[in-house]
Amino acid sequence: VLKGLSVLTTALQIHSVEARHASHIRQMLAANGATIKPWITGSATVSNDTGVAAVDAVYAGENLDVQAGVTITGINGQTGVTRAAAVECFDEPLDTASVVTIANLFLKAGNKL
Repeated sequence: VLKGLSVLTTALQIHSVEARHASHIRQMLAANGATIKPWITGSATVSNDTGVAAVDAVYAGENLDVQAGVTITGINGQTGVTRAAAVECFDEPLDTASVVTIANLFLKAGNKL
């Protein structure tokens, strides 16, 4: 990780808080009967497992089973690594446009990026 970059430190702190909040909301939904885990469980065709279309941008790519160019399913010949398990293992990579789209979900008109 790059050292001395306060912007990077702040971005990582924000991401960490967002992840904890999302996990807690998902736990609350599960406690009220929703069939949802505290972490994202994508599938081959669905990234957003919440069923709330308005947040599709937040979940884009959550069904990927390739990280850093390596296919996680069956990694090193391990047949027990299923696609379901693989897509739960990592956060998806985000490009600048994706980050801006997600951030704008939380910003009011006139303050969008």
